[in-house]
Amino acid sequence: MTTLHLVRHGQSLWNAEIRIQGTSDPELSALGVEQAREVGKKLPAFDRVYSSDLLRTRQTAEHILNGKTDHVDYRASLREIHLGPWEGMLLTDATEQYPVETDQFRNSPEQFALEGAETFHALQSRAHKAINDIVAECNGEDIHVLVVSHGAFLKSLLIDYAGLTLNDMWKNPHIDNCGHSIVEYKTDKPVIVKFADQTEW
Repeated sequence: MTTLHLVRHGQSLWNAEIRIQGTSDPELSALGVEQAREVGKKLPAFDRVYSSDLLRTRQTAEHILNGKTDHVDYRASLREIHLGPWEGMLLTDATEQYPVETDQFRNSPEQFALEGAETFHALQSRAHKAINDIVAECNGEDIHVLVVSHGAFLKSLLIDYAGLTLNDMWKNPHIDNCGHSIVEYKTDKPVIVKFADQTEW
C-alpha cells in the first residue's frame, strides 16, 4: 500500500500580506519556516519525496527534511492554480477591480472564469494527473511518500476523493499553512485517512 502525505507549504511573505500568489514565487516568512520545521517533527521517514518547484514549497520541503533534499523530485505539475492578472495583487485590490470574478472564486468555483487564469476544473484535472503519475511510479510499493504542494491544488484533489464538488473548495476542513493530509492507495479508490489535520470531516 502506497501512503501519500500531502503537505501545504508554510506561510509565505505574500500569505502574510494577503497578496495573491498563484504561480508567483515569494519565499517563506519566518513563521513559515517554523511551521515547516514543526510539521517535519511529526512526520515519518519518507521513501520518496516530491515537491512543487516553486520557492515556498522547495523551502518547506527543505525544512521538513532538515536540509536533506538530494532525493527530492521537484515538479512544475504540482504548482498552485495559475491566477494570471491577479498574481501579485493584494486581495482587497483584486476584489475591488474584479468583483464578478472574485465572487465566483469565493462562492462558485465551478463557474470561476478569469481571462489569463486557470480554471478550477483545469486545476483539478492537473492535480489528478500529477498525483496519479506519482502513485504509478510507486508501483504499489508499501512506502510512505511526501508531496509538498499548495492549498488549492491539494484541496481540489481531496474534495474529489471525498465525493464533493468544486463548489465545496472553501468549505471546511480548510488546509492551513503546513496542513497535513494522508491518503492511502491500496485499491483503485484512494482512501483519505486525514484531511487537513482532521480525521473526521
